[in-house]
Amino acid sequence: DERPKVAYNQFSDEIPVISLAGIDDDARRSEICRKIVEACEDWGIFQVVDHGVDTALIAEMTRLAREFFALPAEEKIRFDMTGGKKGGFIVSSHLQGEAVQDWREIVTYFSYPIRARDYSRWPDKPEGWRSATEEYSEKLMGLGCKLLEVLSEAMGLDKEAITKACVDMDQKVVVNYYPKCPQPDLTLG
Repeated sequence: DERPKVAYNQFSDEIPVISLAGIDDDARRSEICRKIVEACEDWGIFQVVDHGVDTALIAEMTRLAREFFALPAEEKIRFDMTGGKKGGFIVSSHLQGEAVQDWREIVTYFSYPIRARDYSRWPDKPEGWRSATEEYSEKLMGLGCKLLEVLSEAMGLDKEAITKACVDMDQKVVVNYYPKCPQPDLTLG
């Protein structure tokens, strides 16, 4: 049978959701730290809400992503990332050697450190993609650093210990699109 298998089949519909509201208030911060530690120990994952990333910016990135994936194939393929390129567009169902396909289209590229940005690999359509992505990346990098501070504190380290250890952290934009698959019995997801 070519259908993918999973080793574990008891799943929960809920993962820990942690509000970051008041993270700059010392009393609230210690509570957030505790919740993050519990989530990491019990689940290994958590979702953050009230994170401060503007919902209008998130909506704009979502809109732009939909518009990008709606472009004709010849527009998207201009950013083809095969042949060792460090970013661009790829259709994962075209990857070689996969018995079971992960049916998706992907656009991906580095956004941090800024010197690693190769704008020739960033889509130039739809209009506004680059500026929205730059702003979105900046906000998410700030959020990531804030979470690293909380994790440092939770481990009893200096607030900036992990952030300092991760100088010039890489950040990669990865946007996935899952089009309708003509052979759903051979796909994962």
